[in-house]
Amino acid sequence: MAIKSDAESVKVLPSDNQNITSEAPKLLLCSSIASGSDLGSNEGVTPLAGIGKEYPELSWYYLYLSNKELKRYISVFSGRKAVRFRTLSGSVEEEFFCFKVFSYTAADHRKRFEQCAYTKEEYTARRDSARVVKEAFATGSTQKLNTLTDEKEIAGNGWLFVCAPLDQLERILSAMLPRQYLVTDYNTHRAAVIPQSQMEEFIYLYESMPYNIELMNRPLEDYLQKKQRIRITGGVFRGKEGCIMRLHRNTRLVFALGNMTVAVSYLHAFPFEKVE
Repeated sequence: MAIKSDAESVKVLPSDNQNITSEAPKLLLCSSIASGSDLGSNEGVTPLAGIGKEYPELSWYYLYLSNKELKRYISVFSGRKAVRFRTLSGSVEEEFFCFKVFSYTAADHRKRFEQCAYTKEEYTARRDSARVVKEAFATGSTQKLNTLTDEKEIAGNGWLFVCAPLDQLERILSAMLPRQYLVTDYNTHRAAVIPQSQMEEFIYLYESMPYNIELMNRPLEDYLQKKQRIRITGGVFRGKEGCIMRLHRNTRLVFALGNMTVAVSYLHAFPFEKVE
């Protein structure tokens, strides 16, 4: 029987108090130009033997967790640890699940900056990680994508992104203590969702160019004021709209990614056109 709780879900806070890289559970409001879900992203999913059950999901949900809980839930959602459910008869049954997961912490992001050696080996490592991301989403492989997330190496509190059916997530969260909650959308009060295509973009960007990405602390609309709106016309971000602005003496491309606003350096790498 599922364990119930009266605690409230984590809420997406108003735009005057948001910063995804802080220690508090805060998120940006959904952007009006966020792209739709990738309808073909669930094709080619095949079950893995002996590591739980895979699901052909389209959308991602997320939680903000302490470091200890972050590692614990990665093990559960990736199929390495079982979830204990109490049945109506009072007995306890164990069940394994296998979902796509990805984590982000400000501490891990800073570590990538500090340990970046700008060597051929570092370039090769980033290129290989980017290739894994593309292959994982192209084939729907949960196992391949989850190789990028090692709970033993994670530092600090942060975000856990999970691609799974909502009813399965709620069932798992209800059975585990202390009770954790999915982040909810500020406007709809329902579980906030990141479409599959947007999550692929974010993971690809973070794995291939972690030193060129910055998560902004305000909604995209705040940056678009009096700025030239542009549209990316090629590469992994084709179709994304945003603006160009100067940040830290560098020209950045600023655009929406799910509930987040992202700034990317080295704008010349992305072909774009002006949007009237």
